[in-house]
Amino acid sequence: MKSRFLLALIIASSGAVASERSTVTFSLDNDGIFGVDEDYTNGLFLSYTSGAINTPWILTPLSLSAWGATSLDKFEFTLGHKMWTPSDIEDAQPIANDRPYAGYFHGEFNFISLHPQQAQRFNLTIGTVGENSFASQAQKLVHSITGSDDPNGWEYQVDEGMVGSVGYLSHFNLGRHNSFGNTELEFSNISEGNIGGFRSDLSTGLMLRWGTDLGGNMGAANISTENPVKPGMIGASNSAWFVFTGIEGRYRFNDITIEGDRPNIENQEQYPATLENWQSSAVFGAVWYNQYLGASLTFTAKTPDYKESPSSVYGTGGLTLFTFF
Repeated sequence: MKSRFLLALIIASSGAVASERSTVTFSLDNDGIFGVDEDYTNGLFLSYTSGAINTPWILTPLSLSAWGATSLDKFEFTLGHKMWTPSDIEDAQPIANDRPYAGYFHGEFNFISLHPQQAQRFNLTIGTVGENSFASQAQKLVHSITGSDDPNGWEYQVDEGMVGSVGYLSHFNLGRHNSFGNTELEFSNISEGNIGGFRSDLSTGLMLRWGTDLGGNMGAANISTENPVKPGMIGASNSAWFVFTGIEGRYRFNDITIEGDRPNIENQEQYPATLENWQSSAVFGAVWYNQYLGASLTFTAKTPDYKESPSSVYGTGGLTLFTFF
């Protein structure tokens, strides 16, 4: 298996021409497109990704170049904000058998290594859950502007303070073939692992992409309901478009947004939220970019994260805007 992987990298190494562009990305997730306001209800992300770097010696073992092929390595920093709510945000009391309110304000540092046949990302995330996540203030402000329902239950949110995680994500090309016109069809595996106080999980899935220059944007699309498009993982590509769909299975060991302490609830046993270990997600989307800017639109669905869930599936829509310089 290892020798086949190395051979695939060496054969395609001539196509990995380093891009010197940096990337700035703004992404928004929201479930309002489906007319609901529940579970994972909103996410905002602002990212800066460097152009090609001279990889520090200490990170060389994490680079795909360690396998003997040319890779494009980058650093990335993301500032993110996520929030989760129960199904009835107007209720001022805790809701039994529903998801607790939770917010996560975090910074994320990534080391990215790209190749036409594989892309990978090593991740370190540190943030805060609770009052200092500012999720309550953010949702109340936005809802006051849009005229949406008032969220009245943030007093009972998960409040655990500082948490974080480390993770690894890999995209591996299982097959890429010429299609009609100037397009390609690609089938790939996406696998991920995370460990930490925020979440710990293992997941794997399959993605199908159709479009142009797929070797130059390997890794840009992910199977996730949270920030599924990562333009910083576009490599040696000046312009392209593609559509994609994927499905993954996941085993989650812990999740602070479900299992965390809610200090303002005297008897938390009356308001259970039990982690559902086995989960799955699906995604469908489209990405377009030229040498200056780009955009993506995605639709996602997932099974419940907790056993008491009143719904069998949850969905979000996502918009990502990015520019190269």
